[in-house]
Amino acid sequence: MIATVFALEFESASFRASQRRRLCVSIWTLGVAGERSAVALKRMIEKSRPEVVVSAGFSGALQPGLALGDIVIGENVSDPTLLRSLRGRTDYRIGQIITVPDILETAAAKRNIGVRSGALAADLESAHIFRICSEAGIPMLSVRTISDVLAQDMPVPGFVLINPDTGKSDPSAIFRYLFRHPAKVTQFAQLVSGARLAQQSLAKALGCIIPPILMRGHPVD
Repeated sequence: MIATVFALEFESASFRASQRRRLCVSIWTLGVAGERSAVALKRMIEKSRPEVVVSAGFSGALQPGLALGDIVIGENVSDPTLLRSLRGRTDYRIGQIITVPDILETAAAKRNIGVRSGALAADLESAHIFRICSEAGIPMLSVRTISDVLAQDMPVPGFVLINPDTGKSDPSAIFRYLFRHPAKVTQFAQLVSGARLAQQSLAKALGCIIPPILMRGHPVD
């Protein structure tokens, strides 16, 4: 069984809607972002151990040339055998993904980390999920979609988008912030529009990536 793991429900929505029941794939939504995702995943693995974990979700671009919806495969947080099956393809970028403690709110912050690390993208979970999978001896593939490009500032602070105390998205906090900062509403709408594009791109990529993994050891039908 393959477990396709998302931190938050919004990231998984398009893939969940497109999922074919006959595939031996479970969709796990951890419900929390950041370091807390490791704790949630560990509990789920203890209940139902998958043979492969595909960690999927959103990421911020750290390099120029990455557009909304582009797919990045995390070379440093993926099993080498799983990576080999993707090399040579032109529809994905394979490179380093850096896991950061907080959402990168400004283009300057993303550019700075991109220059220092050389990573293609930043997320909140991949390294934490990879650690749990490595400890459990479960091969993992990290698949991320770009939800905000290098030049894009966040219209809402990271601690509003994701509550740092709970690791969860809080729509009411976002509404209150936008109510107090109406000039940010248009930018936020653009962020959501980009996130929906990224959501659909991620679902499409997973639909292409997962079947070959299944066919190597787990028949599709």
